[in-house]
Amino acid sequence: MRDLCKFLSGAVLLSAGLASPLAHASEKLKIGYNNWVGSAGVFVAQEKGFFKQAGVDVEFVPFKGPSDAIPPLVSGHIDLALTTADNVVLVNARSGTDLKIIYATDTSNGADAVVSKKGLTSLADLKGKTVAVTQNEVNELLLLKGLEKAGMKPGDIKSVNMDPDSAGAAFVAGKVDAAVTWEPWISQAVAGGGKVVFSSAQVPNLILDVVTVNPATSKTKAKAIAAFLAAVDKGTAFVRSNPDEAMPLVAKRLEVKPGEVKDMLVGVKLYDMAGNAKLLHGPVAAQTLDNISVFYSSRKTIPKTLKGSDMVDASFVQLH
Repeated sequence: MRDLCKFLSGAVLLSAGLASPLAHASEKLKIGYNNWVGSAGVFVAQEKGFFKQAGVDVEFVPFKGPSDAIPPLVSGHIDLALTTADNVVLVNARSGTDLKIIYATDTSNGADAVVSKKGLTSLADLKGKTVAVTQNEVNELLLLKGLEKAGMKPGDIKSVNMDPDSAGAAFVAGKVDAAVTWEPWISQAVAGGGKVVFSSAQVPNLILDVVTVNPATSKTKAKAIAAFLAAVDKGTAFVRSNPDEAMPLVAKRLEVKPGEVKDMLVGVKLYDMAGNAKLLHGPVAAQTLDNISVFYSSRKTIPKTLKGSDMVDASFVQLH
């Protein structure tokens, strides 16, 4: 789904901006993002004018996928990126950058899964079967976590390298026995008689969507960043308290129907400021990054293992 229904096709300029002591109206932020349902709080904040009320002028720059915003973030062309935690690990390990995670918008809570064809009702049934998965990326880590829980080894299956969309399509077409994919392919697979045998809901916070920043920017634009995150928190609260009004607003950004947004949100867990306090001030976010780093290092995807806590900056998250 992160490449199918998350993105806008052209460059979109969105000015927003709330009167708050956190920021002055002249302060600006350029945000790189992809059209992912987990950013519902961000989209609602923009549509409801929460950024404007916070006194921060926001320019949103759309990218095709969560990794595409990383190069312009590193080069300084944007101030913040809405991306995934694994991308932060990859770029920091490969290029020696020091990007920091300052907030989590959501975590996949079933929106990524292992689906199997009819008659294969558990991971154990996949022994000797062909499984489509994006090798050396975080959804392979999801598969490996599932195999581990089932008492299986990677060599027990026949892994075929495909991106999540291609894996979903191949599964629906009957070309593979199982696939590691995301929505809407999961729903299509189940509708066709397939079964979810393992999902991200069983490994909380493994696939985490985050806000990341260069340390230099976090210092020079600290007030604007704090205002931005406060507005996002307000947007997330609105999604929860006013779903009937929020669903059409998110649907507008995703270019889908409100009912589809409601269905998509079932597969993710949105995080507010209180949730981020537990994630970032506690050990969870750092442990997630540690798991990803160890996985990539074992696969030789990155040259060295990084320490998760070194990639977390909790200074913008209020303790509750």
